[in-house]
Amino acid sequence: MLKDYVQQNQKIMQAIIDRVPGDNQVDMYYGTLDYATARFNTILLKLSQDRLLEDTVKNDVQDCFKTIQDFYSYVQKYRFWPFFTRPFIKVILHGIGVKRIPKIKKLLHRIEHQNHFYHQGDDTV
Repeated sequence: MLKDYVQQNQKIMQAIIDRVPGDNQVDMYYGTLDYATARFNTILLKLSQDRLLEDTVKNDVQDCFKTIQDFYSYVQKYRFWPFFTRPFIKVILHGIGVKRIPKIKKLLHRIEHQNHFYHQGDDTV
């Protein structure tokens, strides 16, 4: 399941690498995508090490994946659709960036600091 997320995010990561800078607005959107995918990949890496934790947050991971995919699709629409549609797409991108993208950071923070599954002294021999 986690492998599918990584494979489907390859297209986005390649687009981030291959982009040509120039338009400040589009560069800002790609910067947001870069941070979001980096955090999401960190989440996937940590979950691959802990199957119990993966089961407890699988719905949140799926929501984060959909957020990144939606943001990327609207960035592409912003770049390639006619100029008169840009204000509407910009409002949608702002909404995703303000309401949904921060959930990725919150999930990463929650995963990194979720130590209630482990008992004190279990890692010592």
